[in-house]
Amino acid sequence: MVAMGGSVSSREAVRRPGRAEPAREPSALSRVPISVIALIVAVGVFVSSAGYADGRAGAGSHSVPGIRLFWIGQVLILVPVAGRLLSRRSLSNGGTVTLIAVVTVAEYLIKVNYTPLGFAFNDEFLHWRNTTNMLATGQLFEQNWGLPVGTWYPGLEEATSALVSATGLSVFEAGLIVAGIAHLLFICFLYLAFVVALRSHRIAGIAVLIYTGTPSLTSFDSMFIYETLALAFLGMCIVAGLRSSIDRSPQERRRWFIIAVLCIFATVLTHHVTSYVLTAFLVLVAVASRLTGSRNTAIRFGILATISATSVILWVATFARSTISYFSPIVTGLLHGLNSISTGTAAAPSVVPTPSANKVLEYGGLLIVTVLILVGAWQAWRRHRRHPWIIGMMIGCLGFFGFVAIRIATPDGQELAGRSATYTYIPVSVVAALAITRLVNSGPVRRWGAAVTGAVLACVVTLLIDGLSNGWPPFWERLPGPHQVSSFESSIGPEEIATADWTLSYLGPGNPIAADAGIYPLLLAYGDQDALQNVSFLYATPDWVPAIANEAAYVIGVHYVLTDTRLTKLLPLNGTYFPGDQTDVTKTLPVANLDKFNHITGVSRVYDDGNIVIYNLQSLGYVPQKP
Repeated sequence: MVAMGGSVSSREAVRRPGRAEPAREPSALSRVPISVIALIVAVGVFVSSAGYADGRAGAGSHSVPGIRLFWIGQVLILVPVAGRLLSRRSLSNGGTVTLIAVVTVAEYLIKVNYTPLGFAFNDEFLHWRNTTNMLATGQLFEQNWGLPVGTWYPGLEEATSALVSATGLSVFEAGLIVAGIAHLLFICFLYLAFVVALRSHRIAGIAVLIYTGTPSLTSFDSMFIYETLALAFLGMCIVAGLRSSIDRSPQERRRWFIIAVLCIFATVLTHHVTSYVLTAFLVLVAVASRLTGSRNTAIRFGILATISATSVILWVATFARSTISYFSPIVTGLLHGLNSISTGTAAAPSVVPTPSANKVLEYGGLLIVTVLILVGAWQAWRRHRRHPWIIGMMIGCLGFFGFVAIRIATPDGQELAGRSATYTYIPVSVVAALAITRLVNSGPVRRWGAAVTGAVLACVVTLLIDGLSNGWPPFWERLPGPHQVSSFESSIGPEEIATADWTLSYLGPGNPIAADAGIYPLLLAYGDQDALQNVSFLYATPDWVPAIANEAAYVIGVHYVLTDTRLTKLLPLNGTYFPGDQTDVTKTLPVANLDKFNHITGVSRVYDDGNIVIYNLQSLGYVPQKP
């Protein structure tokens, strides 16, 4: 390959995706028309959704038939698409795009079918509150008790509120549309970037297929959260940056450069982490271009990186100052977890033992990716060492090993690694696609024909299943089902929603309230309450002693306390009952620890639905009165 941006001849070498290579030893899956594959995928969506319905009507993730239906549906979705993309039979650029879009939309529909009547993922509630505030006041930067930093990144809420105002849809309906379109656009832009840089729609399609195995792609990256929209801007910026470097016409290069700059601004205003990663990516390509002698590409990406870094610094310094305090505890915890690797104390707490199958998939997936990175990096150095994009992606693969360290060593490793994988898997997918293409097309290997294609297909499907199994929701929430205490989506139900709505209607917004982790996100969103963290001490003893009273009054300033009798009957699958608590519980709460609020002089019970009770502590002399 010829380096990008170095000369006119290098730009001439960059061409639009051409016709696919001639067919070689077609496998059974390669003969299936794309329309039939799309139909099979649609059946897979139906089967997986039937698994959700079975779990919802029965024992949740303990439902064996429901689990089987879910995974059968996933096999119907993933295997035909992966088999067709990996086969050596001719596949047009349009056919590749179609398959990528089909699998992306299918997985998004399954995510929607998990809770088709309303949001259930915690982060989505926080952005529901931001959007609702924006619609109610017509202003930006309104108070959000659950995600104060989110008010300074209003891109998602701007787009959603505009759609609500124009169509009359609910925030939930508009949020699904905005998130779904943004998610699909991100995948399509990623594919376009790969095509422009690699000059092969076949390799680009394989790279996107591998990226589909990212643990967070079908969950966090398709939720109604600010990262989802920001990723679409990031993808478009990458495409525009590449085109601004390689397009033949100077006028076209200028136009693409302007689009890239606008995408940088949009990313900075939409999501903090994505804007940081975009800056790092632009720096990475600029440095790789300089090392490979592609001067024009290095200059353009260097300018874009400077604009991006300056925009981030100015936005944080002038408006989003709370971003620094938001990340401080996260960075501290991450550094502590990574430091534990060298001391031999690394451990990720888990109340519910991870199934052995999940562990096998996790370590098997990490092994497969590591091998593909090594093979792909060797190929990149041997055959493409003058190509800035490929060399940049090879350097970027170093982030994967940081991802592995986070996943294994830190207390919140599964979630943190899952979110960081969104970014680290971009270079990994490119290098892995080079490795797979080389392995399949090498002379000695091609003699084995379909057997090799089948083995590669098995490895890739293993990566995809690993991403689903060890992503989100966790295995104990794989299917929706009966109520579980303090356990993320399993704790969201009509009773909790009704309670949160009541607090806003009768108590007003912004009351400091203590509650368990299950109803916590609903109080923040639907209740617009200042739900507090680190409140377990209020529920730790059967007596209301002065020490507890003083901490309640002068440390956290609680006005209301919410109790739930189900905390005395069930253990939290999440490990802790209360938000911010770091100690795993091993036994249920004693009834007396909750009942004590009934016997404190001056405390009134203002809400009781049989399970959930809310107590008003403001009448106590030593608890500050609400102004």
